[in-house]
Amino acid sequence: MSTWRVATYNIRHGLGDDGRVDLARTAREIAALDADVIGLQEVDQRFGPRSGHEDQAARLGELLGMQVCFGAALELPPATVGTPHRRYGLALLTRYQILSHAVHLLAAHPGCEPPMETRGVLHARVRGPGNQELDVLVTHLDNASRAHRTAQVQGIVRLAEDLDGPALLMGDMNADPSASELAALAATGWRDVAVQQKSWRSPVRARLDAVMTRLRRMRLATHPARLPVRRIDSLWARGEIEAGAVIVEARGSSDHRAVVATVSLPR
Repeated sequence: MSTWRVATYNIRHGLGDDGRVDLARTAREIAALDADVIGLQEVDQRFGPRSGHEDQAARLGELLGMQVCFGAALELPPATVGTPHRRYGLALLTRYQILSHAVHLLAAHPGCEPPMETRGVLHARVRGPGNQELDVLVTHLDNASRAHRTAQVQGIVRLAEDLDGPALLMGDMNADPSASELAALAATGWRDVAVQQKSWRSPVRARLDAVMTRLRRMRLATHPARLPVRRIDSLWARGEIEAGAVIVEARGSSDHRAVVATVSLPR
């Protein structure tokens, strides 16, 4: 088995409760996770004055000495002629090798009011210890509409149909893993890494497990960071991946807390 430490963190483009965007501070918080693979949401790439027109993904890669890839869920025209497009979306940082990456936009529900923000999923193929390869998906689902989240999850499910081998999905889902809009994940083989399913349980054990699951979900709440009551940031696995410890990190500068898990892949 090879062990990977993975994490997801919505960094809010480096904005802290003090009203300052401090990417060096965000980098220190990411470094403290001590993770091999980190999926990030709400990342700016020369988006505008709010983040100093900086390529935040590239800068974090420099500060942390990691490989990085970025996927734009939102792309706006340049602020002035001759400058880059303003982009906002997802990033992946890793100590390992990124073999390929692509961003896929996720369709909204056609019968609802169009969402305020386009959503997407960043798909990276990562080669880790022992030349093992892992598909990693990073996403950020709609924050306002259950119908849009449902449609976006269906898009992720369709994308995952073409994946061969173990895969991880991580991100700000804006919904509890037990929410109905995420049901298609469990129905297609994805497992919430924080909840280990048993093949058979006695009625007494089933009730006990249900209570423990509720307590675990409360402990794993991630938002708002000051006093978390909602578990909306999560990690999912598919295929031959064994999940170990899952923890929610202490509060950082973002309005979300990071989630870190240890997973093992068979050689």
